[in-house]
Amino acid sequence: MTSRMSASNTTPHSHGLWRIQHAGAVTCIGTSAWQSAASWAGMQKRMRKLVVAAVSPHPVTIAPCPEITEGAQDTPRLAKLLGAALADLVADLQARPANDPVALPRRILLAVPQRLSADDATALWRQTLAALERWAGPQASAPLIDIPCTPVFGGHGAGYAALQSLGTPTSANDHALLCAVHSLLDETTLVQAHAQSALLTDSRPHGRISGEAAAALLLRAAADTYYRDDRHLVLHAPALARGAGPHRLPQQQADAAPLAQVLRGALDGAGWKEEHVGCAVSDFDGSDWRAAIQIMARARLDGSFQPDTWEPAAMTGQVGAATGPLHWALAAQRLRHDARPPNSILSWALDEGEEVAAVALERTIRIQSTRNAYPIHSGNGAATQTFSARFLQSKES
Repeated sequence: MTSRMSASNTTPHSHGLWRIQHAGAVTCIGTSAWQSAASWAGMQKRMRKLVVAAVSPHPVTIAPCPEITEGAQDTPRLAKLLGAALADLVADLQARPANDPVALPRRILLAVPQRLSADDATALWRQTLAALERWAGPQASAPLIDIPCTPVFGGHGAGYAALQSLGTPTSANDHALLCAVHSLLDETTLVQAHAQSALLTDSRPHGRISGEAAAALLLRAAADTYYRDDRHLVLHAPALARGAGPHRLPQQQADAAPLAQVLRGALDGAGWKEEHVGCAVSDFDGSDWRAAIQIMARARLDGSFQPDTWEPAAMTGQVGAATGPLHWALAAQRLRHDARPPNSILSWALDEGEEVAAVALERTIRIQSTRNAYPIHSGNGAATQTFSARFLQSKES
């Protein structure tokens, strides 16, 4: 069975928490999630100018993953990317402590571009497992063959929709694999974007930098956000919406209402106030239309909404359906390696079409008192303890 992003307004929240136990990713700036996060933090761009005859006689700026996608063409580009991200996830699993056993996921959600059909997605997953076997051996791919894989189709909101499709964990030991992949570098996509004046060129300073990426997150059910074994990020329920029309139309007045709606929905779903957001992770890439919408949407929130701004797209380019899971994988790596890791993150994506999505991520905290906790009540009446607040930054380094 396949699913596509709902065309309704903000979708209802479930209150199950998913902890990012392990993460893998590949981008133009790194062949692993850790390398990509380090390159992003260090502002190390790896973008190219390329002349595509079918697009334009003038070069366009792109952000490819040459170490992953170049070479033999027997494997499709998307399968190479996703297989490499899964291999990076496997490497992270193998580095875990011996006393930290890993359960197999019970289900797999795969966020893929809207242009694919259900049959295309099925073939992609089969090709991905074959690519994973070449990257990491049959012991890595064999356990995943018989696990149900459900594709979720969309643009920048596809990964958020896939997270929502997971819903509430089914048990205390529930595990799920959330994957996402996209390449905006195929000729047809570049031709369409150029016709819409959407690509960055020497004469167009506010166009998109087309990129490609893949991410794989092993998620584990979390009853709350207590620190137990190690620092992790916990994903709250996402908020999804659609605008009345495409966001990126130069002649169209910017509509900030859908983005403001999902930002508010993500905050409410996590039980946060605006001042509890320590970092904002968006797919902002310098485009005028994104800037206008984001500025107006943020202005609709309380004036205390002044988080640090993280913008991975400035390094990786736009990566479509891979946007959400990729940004969460990079944030999870920064949590592990940054000298001052974040406590709370608000992540959002604004598609060039109608999609818009947001989700709150929260660092697990070891804390003795629950006096500052925000209880989130799940559907069965049980309370989930969360601790997102900037004031907790001084509680634990």
